[in-house]
Amino acid sequence: MKTTILIVSIVLPLFFGIEIDSQPAAQNVSVSQSSFRPPVATEQEMRQFLENYIERYTRKDIDGFLGLFSSKAIQNQNDRLPGIRELYRDFFDRSQTLNCRIEDRKIEIYENAVEVKARYEIEQIVKRSGEGKVWSGRIRWVLIKEDGILKILSIDYKHEKTP
Repeated sequence: MKTTILIVSIVLPLFFGIEIDSQPAAQNVSVSQSSFRPPVATEQEMRQFLENYIERYTRKDIDGFLGLFSSKAIQNQNDRLPGIRELYRDFFDRSQTLNCRIEDRKIEIYENAVEVKARYEIEQIVKRSGEGKVWSGRIRWVLIKEDGILKILSIDYKHEKTP
């Protein structure tokens, strides 16, 4: 009964926007630093994630590359995992070689996600023609942890037009 009254006396005023005076029992409550959650990842984990991303992309390892994506992943606010798989499989299959670079990284690590903004440059040699192409632009990832591993929840990028 006391718990119910305590919950009602705390929650209802917050819900209805009512201000209440501090009560003597509440004045002894302290928030310890241990009640805050640590960041979702370390800088070392982020460096390792980006190394894995580049290495799997460059090797055209479709299964390893897609292993970096969450099952809930979305690309360019449109494609879900099956569409993402098809896009990369097609691109990897059309490529004789790929070289991927990520530069000007800005990494923000939060308690439940990581946001990475960067510039990418991909050098592609097309299988059929042997033609060299360069794809570049801005990219943004939002990463989360699933089963203790960083995974891509969303990826947004746009190729810049080359002259």
